[in-house]
Amino acid sequence: MTTRREVLQGMIVSLGGASLLSACGGVAQVIPSSAGGMRFFSEEELQLLSRISDLIIPRTDTPGALDVNVPGFLDGLMAEWANAETQRNQHRSLRELGMQLGRDFAEVDDSTAENRLASLDAAAFDGRPSQYSGYRSWKGLITQAYFASEEGRLQEQQWVAVPGRWDPSVEI
Repeated sequence: MTTRREVLQGMIVSLGGASLLSACGGVAQVIPSSAGGMRFFSEEELQLLSRISDLIIPRTDTPGALDVNVPGFLDGLMAEWANAETQRNQHRSLRELGMQLGRDFAEVDDSTAENRLASLDAAAFDGRPSQYSGYRSWKGLITQAYFASEEGRLQEQQWVAVPGRWDPSVEI
């Protein structure tokens, strides 16, 4: 079993890797997709991922996940870098996540969506049942993609996870 501390160490390495890749003069970087030209996500998956991204890292006095095109970055990452097995697993985990949050999640009002996501987050990080591994994975990918962006690296100084609380070293 992995601890949150180990996951954070992996995030730091991946963010450093993203910085190194961007220093390679464009040779090994992810090209984010635009809203009209997704290469990996279906329209339904994009709506779900966009809503979740916006709730996890909303716009405040700094750009939010949608402002830095986190869904487009993840689409480019999956289309260009993920192997076929990873792609299948990501599509499957998004379908499961959609069922856990409710099929109408992308259309419900903000308060309802926040409550559903907060409940899912609490369940996913309390006792670590494997049925929530997809959500935990997507939450990590969203935050990694955000902090790999220029705005995330340079403008965000005090990020507070919404929803969720901080436990420095727990089993995941």
